[in-house]
Amino acid sequence: MNDSVIGLQALGDAIERRLLSELDTRPDPRFAELEVLRNLAGEATGHVRVYAADRLVKASALSIRIGPGRYFNIHVIPEARYDMPRFVYEGMLLPMGSQVSLDLFPDLDAPTDIGHLLELYSEAVKVYDEARQDPGLRFEASRQLHMRAFSSPMFLCTFGVREASLPAIERYAHGYFDAWLGLYQKAGELSPAVAAAREARREHMARTMIELDPDRHLVVQVFGEETTQAIEAATML
Repeated sequence: MNDSVIGLQALGDAIERRLLSELDTRPDPRFAELEVLRNLAGEATGHVRVYAADRLVKASALSIRIGPGRYFNIHVIPEARYDMPRFVYEGMLLPMGSQVSLDLFPDLDAPTDIGHLLELYSEAVKVYDEARQDPGLRFEASRQLHMRAFSSPMFLCTFGVREASLPAIERYAHGYFDAWLGLYQKAGELSPAVAAAREARREHMARTMIELDPDRHLVVQVFGEETTQAIEAATML
């Protein structure tokens, strides 16, 4: 596995360490059996670590090996009653190349609430603008229609990450987490009606992503349907 793949995995680990140190997280015992993931041959080829914290539904850190590559995902899900987005950092790491994406999923009606969205994302916009002007990286829209529909206007996705670009990726990932952490620390509570609408929208998005994931069958081939559903429940729902 090349140095850029190793470096991106290390960056995912760094964000996980920030979850532990800055959010006062604790292991969520409901998902303890997923801390070692075994493929259908019985080999340990990944993990899901799930954490609980104040104002969060959960935070999860997933890393699994599929064939010659590795997929990782960090997903922080706040309680729907708080006015803050989800944080997502994920990557598909392959010997031949890689894909990495960052986003703060808003779980709100973006066109209707655009004014509030711009205010909410003011710090993330600064990181986004810097990233889009970076001559060493080319950011693209997701290649999946449902992801383009669900992601925020600050969605960052790049392919074929080179080792020389790792410091910039690290800066943008930590910048997005800083922006999210600021929102976490000051988030106000929403009305029950607004919170319920956000929760319903979030569940719809998660289930649609699972249903339309073009690579889900690869996970099922490695881990089986039952374990795949357990992974999805731990990291997405």
